[in-house]
Amino acid sequence: MSTVLALNASPASVLRSMRGRIVAAQIAYPKVLHVQIRDSAGALWRLATQDAEFSPPDPSELLGRSIEDAEIDESTGGLHCRLSDGSFLDVRPAAPEARDDPPSWELIAPSGLVLEFGPGMRWQIATPHAPATTGS
Repeated sequence: MSTVLALNASPASVLRSMRGRIVAAQIAYPKVLHVQIRDSAGALWRLATQDAEFSPPDPSELLGRSIEDAEIDESTGGLHCRLSDGSFLDVRPAAPEARDDPPSWELIAPSGLVLEFGPGMRWQIATPHAPATTGS
């Protein structure tokens, strides 16, 4: 069953809800990672990097594995996902150059809720029908 996320969701609560099998992973131009995760209800989560490095560098290594845990590194804003085989998907934000840099990464839940992280330690949660909640 897909998890319903409250409008007052925090980054940690959104990440606790993201569990499932990685069904697609690819690099797009210019060196951004796109990952799709199918949860137990069959709903699709989408993760994309923008201004960040990621590992493993070959996204095909992610296919068929499941995300079992995910957390944000409070000192860097990095995303750390533990996978079903004991490996990790890590997203490390680039050093911010300007306040209007793009987010380092974003996660789109099946409900349409969006969690953006970056630049720097700034985060934002928005839904299609509600104003964004921001923090740092």
